Amino acid sequence: MRFLFFPAIIAASFLASGCHAESPKVFAHYMPWFEAEKKASGEFAWSHWQWYGKGPKHDPDDVLPNGRRDIASVFYPLIGPYDERDPAVLEYQILTAKAAGIDGFIADWYGPGNSTDKMFAGLVKAAERYGFTVAICLEEKSFFPSYSQAKTRTEVEDVMRRQIEYALSQYASSTSYARSDGLPVFLIFSGYGEGELGPNTLSREELGRVFDNFKDQKFLLVRSTLDRLPAGAAKACYIWSANWDSREGRESYYRATQTARAHGEVQYWMGGCSPGFDDTGVWGWGQGPRVLNRRGTATYEEQWNEVLRYHPDAVQIITWNDLEEGTTIEPTEEYGFRFVDLTERYVEKYTGRRANLEDNQWPLRIYKLRRAVSSIQDAATREDYTRRLDRLASAFARGRRFLMGWDLNRLEQTISNSNGGATK
Repeated sequence: MRFLFFPAIIAASFLASGCHAESPKVFAHYMPWFEAEKKASGEFAWSHWQWYGKGPKHDPDDVLPNGRRDIASVFYPLIGPYDERDPAVLEYQILTAKAAGIDGFIADWYGPGNSTDKMFAGLVKAAERYGFTVAICLEEKSFFPSYSQAKTRTEVEDVMRRQIEYALSQYASSTSYARSDGLPVFLIFSGYGEGELGPNTLSREELGRVFDNFKDQKFLLVRSTLDRLPAGAAKACYIWSANWDSREGRESYYRATQTARAHGEVQYWMGGCSPGFDDTGVWGWGQGPRVLNRRGTATYEEQWNEVLRYHPDAVQIITWNDLEEGTTIEPTEEYGFRFVDLTERYVEKYTGRRANLEDNQWPLRIYKLRRAVSSIQDAATREDYTRRLDRLASAFARGRRFLMGWDLNRLEQTISNSNGGATK
């Protein structure tokens, strides 16, 4: 669960002092928890597509009059409710993001053995295959009861330590894992409120004890407040841009951080862009819907223009696919590729990467062909088409798109003929 109005600021540990010289990066926050597994019986097992709490129920087993499944979201994915364990889904998402100029996904992660861990492992493999970047976003609340078995605050510290150790050993060595100045990056959302062990956040002293376990392992830790950093931690920050529905609140962050950067008090900082917020699908997680109107694309454009004005080291798009809270830019039935195309235009202004909107829908076409090929009965034909699609996807990922449109058109026609005219 991600709250719209909860502030977040990154803090980095073990960063060398001095100016940040890397080229600007664009990331999109990613939710790795959607499942739509079809059982042998023909029924589906769903995760995060349904809502049975307070407010209107949404059951994706129910098909609405418009032919769509009743999912817990105000938006409907262009490819329908998907399963992120499916390589074809990850390929489509990554290639679409790359087409828009997005460098990587920052994925929510709740620790070893959690379903998000299994999802992230698949995301890492896909990122390696397609030259994409991924990073873990820890959840501070996952260190505390009831998410963990910790019975003391010392055990809470140990949960955090073990999560970081696991992530370092399992993922940080991947060529696709995000790095800053050569250091693997971990983000973390702050906990909030009080629990049976007191505040659901670690103090500066508690964090310091966790960091003491990693003196020989350097990494960048993402933190939600600067004032709780242990001694020696470098200062870096980001804005969870949908925190404030006022321009004044965001501008205050940018001005203060830019000043701190000029004085050497902040060494790395990120901006944020969100198209809006609407968690009506989950009835505000049972508390009643909260809505920040997209105003078409005006909300998104306003926040991108702030990024261009202050030009932080990186920007996080909030989000790629948080369908439950309605902050998505991934293609949907409601707005199509409007936000993908708009993102690419702003990425050109922010990074200098030249925009080309003509190929943004090609990953969707590849995805549809994958689905059509999977239903071909002849194994040899199916394998041949799969290899050809693999080559197209690889070429697209590497930016080798000269004549690819022609190849894609020809393959669509060939597969359609082999499949009785069906390519969907």
